[in-house]
Amino acid sequence: MKGKILIIDDSITQATTLKLALVKAGFDVSVAKDGIEGIELVYQLFPDIIISDIIMPEINGYQLCRVLKSDNLTKRIPIILLTSQDEKIDRFWGIKAGANSFFVKGNNISSLIDEINTIISNTSLLSETERKRLVERKKVETTTIKTRVNQLLDQSLIESTITNEFRNLSELIHDRDSLIKKLFQLLFSILDYQIAGLYFNDHAGDKKLLSLSTNKLSENENLLISVKNDFFQVVHPNIFNLETSDQFEYEVFEELNKEETVNNSISMNDFASRIIIPIKFNNQVLGGLCLYDLSPNHYKEDQLIKLVVEELVLLMRILNLYVETKILAITDGLTKLYNRRYFQDVYEREFNRALRYKLALSVVMIDIDHFKKLNDTYGHQLGDYVLVQLSSIIKQNYRKSDCVARYGGEEIIAILTETPLTKAEIPTKRLRESIEKAIFKWGDNEIKVTVSIGIASLNENIKKDRELIKFADDALYNAKKNGRNRIEIFDG
Repeated sequence: MKGKILIIDDSITQATTLKLALVKAGFDVSVAKDGIEGIELVYQLFPDIIISDIIMPEINGYQLCRVLKSDNLTKRIPIILLTSQDEKIDRFWGIKAGANSFFVKGNNISSLIDEINTIISNTSLLSETERKRLVERKKVETTTIKTRVNQLLDQSLIESTITNEFRNLSELIHDRDSLIKKLFQLLFSILDYQIAGLYFNDHAGDKKLLSLSTNKLSENENLLISVKNDFFQVVHPNIFNLETSDQFEYEVFEELNKEETVNNSISMNDFASRIIIPIKFNNQVLGGLCLYDLSPNHYKEDQLIKLVVEELVLLMRILNLYVETKILAITDGLTKLYNRRYFQDVYEREFNRALRYKLALSVVMIDIDHFKKLNDTYGHQLGDYVLVQLSSIIKQNYRKSDCVARYGGEEIIAILTETPLTKAEIPTKRLRESIEKAIFKWGDNEIKVTVSIGIASLNENIKKDRELIKFADDALYNAKKNGRNRIEIFDG
């Protein structure tokens, strides 16, 4: 015999026709009249292939697939579904349920036999000893077939509901705090934990932040630091160490049921259940999820955890694309500094804030000396290279809170918030000296460049935002007029 085949079909005529053809082809064939009887026979025979009709009473072919494919003992058995028409929707639901192939009723049975032979040639057939062993294992289970189907349908409904909840969260990608709040609410409604952690990898930022939700825990800074270190050692093993640990932070985003504290002196060793999952796509870390619970045997081979992770991958991919698109919209493509449009938005906001609250504000304008000559002598590729390198040096010399932008051509502008003139001069002098000392290698050439800089600070005479930029530009003009490679300050 070539192999054992089980036909499941409520049509006696269809089942008999198939059986005769397959027996003639050398197969050992059994027949079940409906899905319930079919599943019972599967556990008695453990066939090499199952051929099942889709439309049957009590349990249809899709449900039969789901029952068998969800059982470790039977999920390896290939299933061919019989369809009355070659409809795409039949194939869609069949594939989702776990079917391996399809056969349209009325087609030449020889094509079905060819498909069976192809499947068997790629499958290791069970020996009779292995079949008997599987039958004995299945006998100890008491769950009825109908109960199993109902459990699967309930599970399917739960999974579908959770999936929809996650998909709805994509509307909040523009608001980090609201997104994290809703995520923790969803996690708390479906999972048990004392501590849950969510991490979104902001590739543009220097700091890595783990947001934590605690449940029935008192304040315990040492414990939370241990959780943070435990998490990042798994998610970022190549960059997390004692020297870099200050770049990794945590925040207690929410504290749930604090009045029901279970233990005031919990340590990491008290957690009987722990799971840390890096969320990755194309080998890129998008973020991560961690869960800690005092009760044992949580999170092991949990289908719910798997579903949560799958949805987090999708959500974090959407968030990543949103962030990347947002960054592209506000940065200069060459220098990676902010672009002029974004600078203008920030500047107007900071100018009005400084005016309203009587805060210090300084603007620095920087221009590369003899940049046109550099381009004419060495070419625009070198000019672009120098501009990129200078932009990096400029960013390094100012604070993260300062807005540095490409203003036009080789001109760069910086807003120094809450910075009076005397303090604006300090990093700017350091910047000019750094550029003067820098050597830019281009092929066999070693290039040196200098910059001219103008600084203006807000005072009681300045009432309009355009005036402050004009005064910084005037100071820059004086720096160029007075010999270049220097800083001039507007003192009007």
